[in-house]
Amino acid sequence: MKTIIIILVYIITIWGGSIIVENICRIVKLPRSERQGLLNAGKYIGYLERFLILTFFILKIYEPIGLLFVGKSIIRFSEREESEYFLIGTLASFCWAILWGVIFHITF
Repeated sequence: MKTIIIILVYIITIWGGSIIVENICRIVKLPRSERQGLLNAGKYIGYLERFLILTFFILKIYEPIGLLFVGKSIIRFSEREESEYFLIGTLASFCWAILWGVIFHITF
């Protein structure tokens, strides 16, 4: 039963987070970048970051979460509007993953 719950928490965190982040970014109405990058790269990066954050949380290793955030922030330091869009998406994604990590720890 615990394995099923862990799998469900990962599914909710990774794919549910994508829906939450998209809606938050749409609500704040920040402009998206006009530059073309890899198709859906941001979505897949979000999947991976939420997976890593939840895994670190489950393992009770919190330092890499901060390192991940700092690394993403440094990489995307550019134009102001694009950075704001990126930071809101990143913070929403991190908060969603941390929320489910906390829920997991409260449950178990």
